[in-house]
Amino acid sequence: MPLQIKLATTIEEQIDRLKERGMEISDENFAKDILLDIGYYRLGFYWFPLEEKYPNRDNRDHHFKDGAKFLTSYNLYIFDKKLRTILSSYLSDIEVNVRTKVIYYISNLYKDTPTWFADNRIVMSTFISQLDKKYKNEVSKNDVIKHHASKHINDKYAPAWKTLEYLSFGDLIRLIANLKKPEAKMMIYECYGFNEDKTFPNYIELVRNLRNNCAHGHPIFDFTLPKSLRAGKLKKVLRGKILSDSFYNNMQGSLLVIQYLLYYLPNNRGNEFREVMMEFFANNIKDDIRPFVGYFEETPWLDDKI
Repeated sequence: MPLQIKLATTIEEQIDRLKERGMEISDENFAKDILLDIGYYRLGFYWFPLEEKYPNRDNRDHHFKDGAKFLTSYNLYIFDKKLRTILSSYLSDIEVNVRTKVIYYISNLYKDTPTWFADNRIVMSTFISQLDKKYKNEVSKNDVIKHHASKHINDKYAPAWKTLEYLSFGDLIRLIANLKKPEAKMMIYECYGFNEDKTFPNYIELVRNLRNNCAHGHPIFDFTLPKSLRAGKLKKVLRGKILSDSFYNNMQGSLLVIQYLLYYLPNNRGNEFREVMMEFFANNIKDDIRPFVGYFEETPWLDDKI
């Protein structure tokens, strides 16, 4: 039997519902302001950890644990929002760096083919078969590409150094994966310290996944990867350290991968990232939210590039 669709509720009804389920709301005027500012549905991701059945997402009855407070869920939301803001900047830096490496190295490898990304001798047909639609619906709408098209009316595509700047990051990752020559892929992998073809795709997929979550405002304090991170070179430096069973699927492992990749960007970004994150956690993990985000304080940071 299909579930009945839920109906809209007023702020007063929302507060009554939360109190009936066991949430402590000491200041109802504050709660009303927050619910009208952030929204009942969005805040629900942050009072989920206060529910009796957390982290089980099946058959939730939404009853809260003893002592669950509305203010705690709000503080967790603020922590998560600040964390997304910090991570977004560093993830963007990694994306720009990867994009630049692909444009520079592969374009110079195929110097006589400015639109090498659409050449079946260079790129798998599985990528090229979808290119026309993506170019028309996404890339061609940018002013730079429009200007190129107006000046070069016979060009089907703008050259790589223009087109790939406007290709989505997910499509750029797929483009790397669809390069036919292994040596072309290795030119990119080696930029980040890899001499094999498994770890970089795994790590850059994390960057894409986490970047999308940050961009769309999804919760990341309890972010879980659908596919485990490869230990790669991290295994050597983490040997002997106490890691959680879910380390390679949770935000601790994710932070270490981000730090690892940032070491391959200029200006010692890996150390900068570690110091920024440690200061953020020291200043923002308060007692009421520590049960949910305290694990960040135990992150086994890298001390140097590996």
